Amino acid sequence: MIAFIRRSKIWFTISGVAFVLSIVAFIIFGFNFGIDFTGGSSLELKFEQTVDVQQVTAALNASQLKLGESVVTPADSGSFLVRVRYLEENERTQLESELGKSLGSFETLSFTTTGATLGQSMRERAVRAIVYASIAIVLYLAAVFRNTRRDSLTKYITVGSTIALATIVAETMVEDDLTRWIVFLGILAIFAIFLVLEIRKKSLSLKYGVCAVIALIHDIVITLGVLSVLGHFMGVEINSLIITALLTILGFSVHDTIVVFDRLRENRKFQTAHETLATVADKSLNQTLARSINTSLSTLIVLTILFFMGADSIKWFVFTLICGIFVGTYSSIFNATPLLVYWESRKN
Repeated sequence: MIAFIRRSKIWFTISGVAFVLSIVAFIIFGFNFGIDFTGGSSLELKFEQTVDVQQVTAALNASQLKLGESVVTPADSGSFLVRVRYLEENERTQLESELGKSLGSFETLSFTTTGATLGQSMRERAVRAIVYASIAIVLYLAAVFRNTRRDSLTKYITVGSTIALATIVAETMVEDDLTRWIVFLGILAIFAIFLVLEIRKKSLSLKYGVCAVIALIHDIVITLGVLSVLGHFMGVEINSLIITALLTILGFSVHDTIVVFDRLRENRKFQTAHETLATVADKSLNQTLARSINTSLSTLIVLTILFFMGADSIKWFVFTLICGIFVGTYSSIFNATPLLVYWESRKN
């Protein structure tokens, strides 16, 4: 039997180093946000003759529209994705005319434009969405793993319903971003108060949820750290697809953690006098290890094939899933359960 808990300092050290390096990447490189979040215009152009990235870039720089910094990347079937500042319809027509004169005939396969204000709003909504999802996961796990004989479900339903209702109203019916942030901070305050009160009551079920979300934060931060480095060196953009991938990672990772926690809870019912919590946790992890690895590996095989053979438009979406699932599998096994054992052992 593998002694996971006895080596927990090693697992925590590995995670800690990766976490800190990711934070350093944020600070040094920042994020390369796409036009979904920064505002701007994106065109996909397919030329009838052979041109390269340097030629397209030179033509954009020579434009009379003063486009500023432009980004050109190869896309599917020999086309090019061009990202420039926000363009009005007449400016788009002028740009296409100028490119036609300097580079020859081409077809505009797609044109997308997003205002700077809308981009900022979408970026803020993405942050709130991830936080709301994390709060929901904590409350759900606390409700699922509660002691049914002593712990009432009513409080979780009440808090969860209140937060859900406030979130729906703020994000769908309120148009003012300031009001949304006020509601968001109010929800955080309510959740923090509930969390502190329950932890002071030594609620074990809430500890399951908190440990799972700490592992999720670990997964998201490290995945974003990788994207930050790739954004700096390879121009990978953070767009709405990437946010979708991050939310998917939250669901996949917590699913794996729930399986381990559920086995731990069942094994604790049959814990003998000479067994410690660490022993029971090791037994639970070993019993679910093959299942966790097989589930993740089968998913990673499909995603890896899709990364190399799929369309370029979803390439980095798939890569984000690969990175997140790999890190999430690690944290479910090596972080979430050892953290729960450490937290529980401190009271003894």
